[in-house]
Amino acid sequence: MGLALFEVLLVAVGGIIGSLLRWQFIESLNSITIGVFIVNQLGVLVAGLVAYRLKPSPRQRLFWITGFAGGFTTLSSFAFLLHQSSPQSGLIQAAVSLFTSLFILRFIKPQVKK
Repeated sequence: MGLALFEVLLVAVGGIIGSLLRWQFIESLNSITIGVFIVNQLGVLVAGLVAYRLKPSPRQRLFWITGFAGGFTTLSSFAFLLHQSSPQSGLIQAAVSLFTSLFILRFIKPQVKK
């Protein structure tokens, strides 16, 4: 089954908006390292809120998670920054980013009561 044109447009528009906001946000800071960290965590927050709290329709998921959060976050810049860092600094940055992301998702996801 192929994607419908409207679904492709939802992802594209969300991605454009997310990418432009990321660019503007990082440009407004004095540190690309901090900017990339913050946008990646905000992207996790957006995706987590949409997935776990808003219960979106499939099309809303395409726009907000695949499009917007996918365009807003940046693995490539994160990897490039880690590669430029010393091994110790890169490891610390990677660990802090991963654990912060997991903490955000753990905090957002409703807990199932047994």
